Amino acid sequence: MKHQTALPIILPVPFLVAATFLLAFALAANANAQSSLQNEIRSFKLSGSSVQLEDRVFQRDRVTMKLNGTLYFAEPVNGRVTGAVFIGNGSFSAETAPIEYERAYVNRLIKADNIESSFTNAVFRFSDDTFEVLGSGSTSGSTPSLAAELAAEIDAKMLRQTGANLASRIAASIANSEPDGVFFGHFLGGKFGDFSYLFDPQTRIPAANFGLNGGEKGVIFNYLRAIGDSEVLTAFYSLADYQRGEVEYSDMADVIDALHHDIEVDLREPKKKLAIRMSLELQPLAKNVRAIPFLIGESLGEYGDARLKKQMRIRSAKLGGADVEFVQEDWEGGFTVFLSEPLALGKRVVLEITAEGDFLRQPDGLADFSYPRSNTAWYPRHGYLDRSTYSLTYLHPKKLKIGSVGRRVAESPWPEDKDLSVTTYSMPRQIALATFAIGPYQRHAETVTFDGTDRRIPLEYNSVSGAVLAIKEDFILAEISNSVRYFDKLFGAYPYETYSASFHPYGFGQGFPSMLMIPPTDRAGKYTYAFIAHETAHQWWGNIVAWRSYRDQWLSEGFAEYSGVLYTSLRENPKAARNLIEEMRDSLRRPPLTTTGIGKGKLNEVGPIILGHRLNSSKTFGGYQTLIYNKGGLVLRMLHFLFTDPSSGDGEPFFNMMRAFVEKHRDGTASTDDFRKVANEHFAKTPIARKYNISNLDWFFKQWVYETHLPKFRLEHTVEPQPDGSVMLTGHVLAENAPDDFFMPLPLAIGFGGNQAANGTVAAYGPKNAFRIKLPRKPQKVELDPNNWVLSESTSTK
Repeated sequence: MKHQTALPIILPVPFLVAATFLLAFALAANANAQSSLQNEIRSFKLSGSSVQLEDRVFQRDRVTMKLNGTLYFAEPVNGRVTGAVFIGNGSFSAETAPIEYERAYVNRLIKADNIESSFTNAVFRFSDDTFEVLGSGSTSGSTPSLAAELAAEIDAKMLRQTGANLASRIAASIANSEPDGVFFGHFLGGKFGDFSYLFDPQTRIPAANFGLNGGEKGVIFNYLRAIGDSEVLTAFYSLADYQRGEVEYSDMADVIDALHHDIEVDLREPKKKLAIRMSLELQPLAKNVRAIPFLIGESLGEYGDARLKKQMRIRSAKLGGADVEFVQEDWEGGFTVFLSEPLALGKRVVLEITAEGDFLRQPDGLADFSYPRSNTAWYPRHGYLDRSTYSLTYLHPKKLKIGSVGRRVAESPWPEDKDLSVTTYSMPRQIALATFAIGPYQRHAETVTFDGTDRRIPLEYNSVSGAVLAIKEDFILAEISNSVRYFDKLFGAYPYETYSASFHPYGFGQGFPSMLMIPPTDRAGKYTYAFIAHETAHQWWGNIVAWRSYRDQWLSEGFAEYSGVLYTSLRENPKAARNLIEEMRDSLRRPPLTTTGIGKGKLNEVGPIILGHRLNSSKTFGGYQTLIYNKGGLVLRMLHFLFTDPSSGDGEPFFNMMRAFVEKHRDGTASTDDFRKVANEHFAKTPIARKYNISNLDWFFKQWVYETHLPKFRLEHTVEPQPDGSVMLTGHVLAENAPDDFFMPLPLAIGFGGNQAANGTVAAYGPKNAFRIKLPRKPQKVELDPNNWVLSESTSTK
């Protein structure tokens, strides 16, 4: 939700739902409508108009193209030329964005600092002034067959490889009167094979089809058959953004704000199809909104033709009860609604959409269980993690049960058919994502009472029959209850009316608002405790506070990973938690995997955690999981240390800071910079900040979030007797594999024998930093960071 607006929730009455279901899925037979504007653009017919170009330099943002050949233009659409085909020879040059880790990313992929290539032919699609720039002096004539073939195949090629609908994007740009148009170029016969460049000032395709929602407007990519997907070679903000010194996140270009989702879900035949009718209450965020792009099924891949065969197909769209045009092509990861008249700015309207598809999967060996192929992409969404309230009503076989987000408010027979039931869930808080599961669940319930309060919520676990699989439901319920109560105390109040988990037989978990999807993890031990706690922690890290963009996903996964460590330390013992920490640290030293085997270097060197999912590439498989989860968790653990009093071990200031972060961004999103600002507000009061006279953590975020250093720390020390009977501990802290300005306080443990010990800190500053510490007597043991609070390649004491 873009604006904080409270909406009343009117719960549907089950016996009235029958009529709406019949209406919804009668509409599903309607044929797909097509926008006439989009249709003309999609046809991409060459007009015979062309222009000869000799050493013509053509620039789009930081990309420079030199063209020697002939450019053939498309027929105008509503007086505008929106495409062209180039036959000849050209060169392409893109200077990498002026950010060190972006340069390193490009160099790792292509072994060069900038992206440069020659090409033979090219296809251009655009809604900007490309024709005005290149079309001067064009003449009429014949069109070669090669140019016509390239024009005819480009849109389908991009749809299959990326899920992006170029024609719809250009049509939407024109329909919405976007101030800056879109440019797309596809280049053939280049150094990287066929490759593409997209510059989209509204960031729609970068965000929707590449997950680049941090405000990146430009993306250069190529298709790799080895991975069955397109790979981003580089992504960048516009030159104007760099000149201005700031950039807006992609969701600032959203054209609507979703206020409330009322979704009716037809699960009468879950093995054959999923069908939905969605009533979306929305309000426009911009003037002249006549085209609204939506995501659906975008996470389906090319493998097995999944995005073609399993996609949710839109069957109808209505605004105010009247049919409106929409476009959804084969292989598209979404659709676009086109309106005959623009929406009135700020006025609330209701858009009704029906869709269906073979979007449910059934696990082998488990009859009647069905799950969405993607828990996040089964219903239409606009923008990224936009929050709204939800009403979810499911029509399903009576013998099956529904697990869903929110509170179950009704479950009763369907009057039209005694073998069917209707189950309704309500989520009155604004959330970003909703999902469900269906199967012959056996429900196990208890009540969660939050410690020291009179707050109580129902807790439910949707399990399977013991005849199918033996699961210790009591254990799972107990661990879920323990972890949600623990994090309620650590991070702030759990906000939802209920908490539930549903069995799924896959080797991962997902935490949605008020609901977990988890495998039967019921064996006592550190991995089980950490896993259940990790998924429960997503109620805070990901749901209560969502990440702002893909660059900030460590705020969800890294925070949840460290939360699991904290819970394991309490639930089992500190030694078990230290084992988990050691495994997390070890993972950073492993080599990455590539399409051909084991790669060079260490995963920690792949890139900084601010790169998010881009840490995974054809040269660096495993980078995302290792760095966002493990390094992200270890970075948060270092902050825990910096907020802790070294002498007393009191870490409550850290949890005070984390609670403040939750409250400031509750029911919203937060960026890495938002988190840094909250941490800075609280850090100046800590003992470590006062000792080293540092007032903020900007240096910390630079080193550990935006850079890739993995230092080696070594303590060298001697003990010098003093005239007063005391001793002076002197020495140096040495740091290798770190820049000259690297700074980091490190824990120092001093043992005097028996139970007598002292704890303090020394600082690594540059390659070598001296220290002097006065002690009452000679120590028996001196250790640098014995509990591995600070991330390192190795830490030793000499």
